[in-house]
Amino acid sequence: MGDRTYAFDINNVISDGAAAYTASGYAQALGSDGIVDTGGNQNVVVNLPSIANVSTITPQQAREDAAMVIDVTAIKTSSSNEVYKLLVLGSNDPSFGAGKVQCLGSIQLGFAGSNDVPNGITTPAPAAIGGSRYEVLFATEQNNVKYEYVKMYNVLAGTTPSITYKAFIAVLPIA
Repeated sequence: MGDRTYAFDINNVISDGAAAYTASGYAQALGSDGIVDTGGNQNVVVNLPSIANVSTITPQQAREDAAMVIDVTAIKTSSSNEVYKLLVLGSNDPSFGAGKVQCLGSIQLGFAGSNDVPNGITTPAPAAIGGSRYEVLFATEQNNVKYEYVKMYNVLAGTTPSITYKAFIAVLPIA
């Protein structure tokens, strides 16, 4: 489990681990794309009263520093060419439309010889109880833009890839 524990909030679930992922696509929770609204009113313009020194403001939510906690319960590497890229994505469009998505963080798992990681290791089989935990640190702000919505996208390659995992967002404590 590692040296850090995270507070779990059902509202921050991105993947429920109900089924194996065998093709590229968004992580699923409760039968649909797992998405978390971190709050805020991105791109909403608020008109102020005439006595204010400016006529409008565009409020932004605060930057959030978080970890995508990923508990892998099954992974296939037996064909010696499977690759699993798990991308943490942010957007201010809840439908994650074309040209409106930013990669906030990622991790690559799978067979060592097929990974982009130089001299990497083959992802080991998960422990029988609890699985194998991975943590992807990310911030909801990139290039001075704060992103309200967070999802995960799986890029799978190789001969019959298959991975099962549960994932949730945990806000990092302020040091």
